[in-house]
Amino acid sequence: MKHFILLFLLLLSSQIVMSQKGDVPLHHYEVPLPPQDYIFNDLTIDNQGRLLAAYKKGILQFDGNSWLKIEINSSPIKFLNINNQKYLLAKDGIYKMSEDNFNKLKFELLHAIPINSVVADLIYNKGKYYLLANDLITVLDQDFNKINTYESKLGYKDIFVFNSKLYAFAGNFLLENIDGVWVDLNLFAPDNTDFLFSVKGNNNLYFAYDNGDFYSFNGKDFEPYSSELNQYFKENYPISGKFLDQKIIISTLSGGVVLAEESTGKIISTIQNYNGLPTNEVTALTMDFQNGLWLAHPYGISRASLNIPLSDFQFYPGLEGLPEVTLVRKDTFWVGTTEGLFYLKEVKDYETLQKKLIQKVKISNPESISAEGDDETGNIFGDLFSFGNDSKEEEFIKNELKKYRSIYREKGIRFKELRNKLDEKEQELKDSIQNVDKKKNKNATSPLKYRSVVKTINVSRLKSIDFEYQRIEQLDQHVESLISTEHGLIARSNTGVFLIKAGKANKITNLRMVKKLLYSSVSTTLWVTNEQGLFSFDLLSENYNPKQHSTHAYHDLLIFQNQLIAVGANLLEIFEINNSSLKTIRKLNIINNYSEEMAVFTNEGEIKLLSSEAILSVSTNSNEFKIDSLFQNPLNYFLKDQNEEVWILSSQNEWSTLNGELSNQAKKWLHIVPPIKNINVLNDSTIFFTTNERIVQWKSSLLKDYDTPMTFIDGVKVDHKWLKNNDLIKLNHGQNNLKIILSTPEYLFKEDVIYQYYVKGLMDDWSSWSKSREIDFPYIPTGDYKLQVKARTILDNETTSFNLDFKILPPYWRTWWFYLLEIIFFSILILISIRLNTTNQSSYLTKTFTFLTLILFLEFLATIAENNLAGYVDDSPVYTFIINVVLALSISPIEKGISKLLVIFNTARAKNLISELRKNQLKRKNEPN
Repeated sequence: MKHFILLFLLLLSSQIVMSQKGDVPLHHYEVPLPPQDYIFNDLTIDNQGRLLAAYKKGILQFDGNSWLKIEINSSPIKFLNINNQKYLLAKDGIYKMSEDNFNKLKFELLHAIPINSVVADLIYNKGKYYLLANDLITVLDQDFNKINTYESKLGYKDIFVFNSKLYAFAGNFLLENIDGVWVDLNLFAPDNTDFLFSVKGNNNLYFAYDNGDFYSFNGKDFEPYSSELNQYFKENYPISGKFLDQKIIISTLSGGVVLAEESTGKIISTIQNYNGLPTNEVTALTMDFQNGLWLAHPYGISRASLNIPLSDFQFYPGLEGLPEVTLVRKDTFWVGTTEGLFYLKEVKDYETLQKKLIQKVKISNPESISAEGDDETGNIFGDLFSFGNDSKEEEFIKNELKKYRSIYREKGIRFKELRNKLDEKEQELKDSIQNVDKKKNKNATSPLKYRSVVKTINVSRLKSIDFEYQRIEQLDQHVESLISTEHGLIARSNTGVFLIKAGKANKITNLRMVKKLLYSSVSTTLWVTNEQGLFSFDLLSENYNPKQHSTHAYHDLLIFQNQLIAVGANLLEIFEINNSSLKTIRKLNIINNYSEEMAVFTNEGEIKLLSSEAILSVSTNSNEFKIDSLFQNPLNYFLKDQNEEVWILSSQNEWSTLNGELSNQAKKWLHIVPPIKNINVLNDSTIFFTTNERIVQWKSSLLKDYDTPMTFIDGVKVDHKWLKNNDLIKLNHGQNNLKIILSTPEYLFKEDVIYQYYVKGLMDDWSSWSKSREIDFPYIPTGDYKLQVKARTILDNETTSFNLDFKILPPYWRTWWFYLLEIIFFSILILISIRLNTTNQSSYLTKTFTFLTLILFLEFLATIAENNLAGYVDDSPVYTFIINVVLALSISPIEKGISKLLVIFNTARAKNLISELRKNQLKRKNEPN
């Protein structure tokens, strides 16, 4: 019997292995568009790291925080990056994409030409641009002037450059351009199919066709690339593809996204409906600077976070209910959910897996078949329905749909429109068959009240699923915690405690609402607490008879130095363990007015108690607690992991451990993990976190694959109006209400981006770090300023910084030209005053004008003094009053001084006149008569 059990365990362990792979975390974004506009032609990332999504009426820009609609003159088709310059192909021609000084996107029409075909491309080769559109190739010079046009009766389907040579497909024939002439290379693409798109990799070029063929070209041979990819595309219909992060990534119509390794053609992984994508139809994709894969689909836009140390484990097939707890035991990954206990095993039987994922739709009227669940269709058109024994009807429908597919293709109907047409035709055929059956049996009562319509999933999509969850059949209750022991796995449910051995669950006890399980490997004893008290079970006994030790309700237990410490709402009791019996040695009352559940733990040989407000230690000399430490702000949350280590979540949403060490990398990545309810620490490099709806694995990574995003100015507002592009921001006096909006395209840690700024000439020191993206200046004095901005994320302490110069223009009365006018004006007044004083025309007029000139000049000096002192003294009327008093007191001395100067000036002038008169008189006397 023992040998049989050992053999059984070996067979079981060979079938169940723990996956360390997981699925990439997905984030879904609702776009600000009406549902009818959820048709995305292409995605790209601009120079600043923002997402650009082309839809039929314009372009959406997303920086992780806000969406912005960018209007253009026609529907955008495709984004291109040629010679480090971004271009856009739209319905009305070729646009150049650029940014102004405030990083606002601008689109300049370079060449106007109507583009009516779905297949369109623009390439550059040897100083010329080649535009593929409307089955023609238009040659343009570097100024986008038309040089030549190539036409073909077969129509040009693709154009590309490989090894500095220019190639094109005319129909299914590969041509090379030699000295302006297209030469047939006698290399044929697949026949009776249409070209969809090409992908340029590191080594080869790859071409996709609508029958699923995927070919590669190495400059000499044109041949099928990968049978694995071809099979996937035949069943799921490729739409578009790109070469990103050294991977060939293809979006499909009914199979999600495929990531393949270029060197082997092997499918690395898929992102589809089963692992979290809202739909299996993906129309466009791109990758950002942090290796995030963006996917556009009919339900919006999603982002898959590649190359980060987090992965999801809740999407593998077979898991039912919401996850509660995880555990790894003997290389097997276990998950307890609200609906039972499951373990992860490797997929070996795809037929069984297919049954797990089949969608069954019950209908009340057997004469109208509902076709719900389009994401799980059997082939690209959703025509593989199972009607029980109606195999002839199914075969008839398949053959008819093949005929209509050929008819629709000849009419030029392609892609999603073709799928919709065939879905409509399929429904028409079913309705016709049902109507015939109804007429035949109109007098008979149908025995069917409900009928199941199942849509199978193609095998190629199933093969991308490596693992599935298997249920423990005897346990279908809410599993709340798991403990690994040498005797098996112990599961705590809401209706009892179970021991799982050899894949079977045996019930240990019917105790309900159990709060805590604690296992002692030394005595093979399981300690259990609930509202009825404290119990123990010997796992070596046959009947698992419970032994009650206390009637108090405890919510946490701890074994320390052969003592059992139990804590309840208002009591901490310490027992001495003697075999399987307990003896109370100490009781400590707890002041706990709100009946908060507390955790007991040990640190440095002391027993400590954790609440949300403080850590208390048990005094060895008295039956009292002493305060070990008080939290500045109450904790948000705390819990114990599978190793009985205490984790705390601070008021700043920072995770840490009290009696263990948590790596800095894990602390940082926990910022994007949803609220945690269970923690399973495997080792220092692997931790599983269970949240409300997810199972998240953190696996330490030594490589820094997550680049720090850029920070830039996303816009400037002056008096609540957007400022247009300028080399230097110049604001007029009175128009200096300035607001600067910052942007950091961070899609995972957007809540953890913080900013700091400093304005040279206005601030004495840097501002404090803040999450606010807006810098608001309600008033700025006249002057020249330099704004310096720093930003950082939680993952990296390195800061990104930049400067922005701006200037507040002075009012007109503080400009140089106004000062010059004032100087000229006062100079004229002074000259007139001197003139009046020297001519003695009117003593009253002269004094009045002189006094007025003096007062105006002093007021001018007072204005200059006030303006120059602004910013150096307080803005107080006392300083203005003092300046005016000083100037008033100086009027009389200045007037007396000017009078003395005028007297001296007039005396000297009079002496000169008298001297001249005497000279003239002497001269006349000496002249002969």
